[in-house]
Amino acid sequence: MDNERYKAIPLCAIIPGTLPDFQIYIRTSEGRFILWTVQGNKVKAEQLGRLSRGGHMEVFIDIEDEFKYDQHLEANLGDILENEYASDIDKSSIFTKVSTNIVKSSVEASMGMGTMDADAIQRTRSMVDSAMRFITASKSLHALVKLTGHDYQTYEHATKVLWFTVAFLWNYPDILDQINPDRETVNDEQRMEILKQCGVGALLHDIGKALIAPSILNKNGPLTEVEWEIVKRHPLSSLAMLVDSDLPIFVKKGILHHHENYHGGGYPMGLEGESITILARVLRIIDVFEAMTSRRPYKKAFSPLKALQIMMGKQESDKDQQLDERDNGMTQCFDEDLLRKFVAFLGMVK
Repeated sequence: MDNERYKAIPLCAIIPGTLPDFQIYIRTSEGRFILWTVQGNKVKAEQLGRLSRGGHMEVFIDIEDEFKYDQHLEANLGDILENEYASDIDKSSIFTKVSTNIVKSSVEASMGMGTMDADAIQRTRSMVDSAMRFITASKSLHALVKLTGHDYQTYEHATKVLWFTVAFLWNYPDILDQINPDRETVNDEQRMEILKQCGVGALLHDIGKALIAPSILNKNGPLTEVEWEIVKRHPLSSLAMLVDSDLPIFVKKGILHHHENYHGGGYPMGLEGESITILARVLRIIDVFEAMTSRRPYKKAFSPLKALQIMMGKQESDKDQQLDERDNGMTQCFDEDLLRKFVAFLGMVK
């Protein structure tokens, strides 16, 4: 019965010197839950060290305090991601949880207004800033790769697209410089600001899907013609939700154009070639790769190698993994130069 009352959280989520707004419990070898620290008490590094040495890699909270715990994670995300004693898997899981919550709550808050408010955008920027320090300063991308193949869910998908986008562009500053709308030589500080804006665009690229019925997004089978037309509206819906924000034009265009195909036939505007912004071309590749390597309601996950082979037109899917209509015509979708660089990038992080 107690097991249903308590929720396990990783030890690394508790930051020394903070005042958690919730009580923390530990579980004994007999399975009993014992109060470890009360709400509002500062947790000391020595206390955490003793727990770790005692084999406690997780602690517990009352499920009624989960919302307070989520707020704690968001407020302390930067410190958690910089914790040298935390595993990359724990860090990436916490990062996914925080960013998922931010995108989800931002979308829900915007539903009544049709646009995202300034607070939602600022929360997103703050999270991206914390994530960038983690992604670019550590060799932790392999942790994200291990998370692929889990349930396909719009918010988690957005988180992973953010992660891959920032890490990819960090490794190819020449692409980042081309994204710069001024097309002038920039210093490192300006380049990092552009990278942050690209990360915000990556995280928000699919927010328009919030306006699509779950019965369509999660349909276990081919979409009807009407359903497909509804899905194809989501880039326009995403732009509408962000139109009044102060995001740069190149970010808004990246979101609007991320389903345009380099060789034509994409949507919503039917653009092709250089008329598609570079950020949109990057998002086109990463969006497809992440979706194909995650388990979706209508198909199993492909391995990263299989997904890349299909994207490059090198191999058809196996008989037990038939391509859905949403994955057809891959070779016409991508800027081949960017796709080759993305393949090389994935080789770097294995």
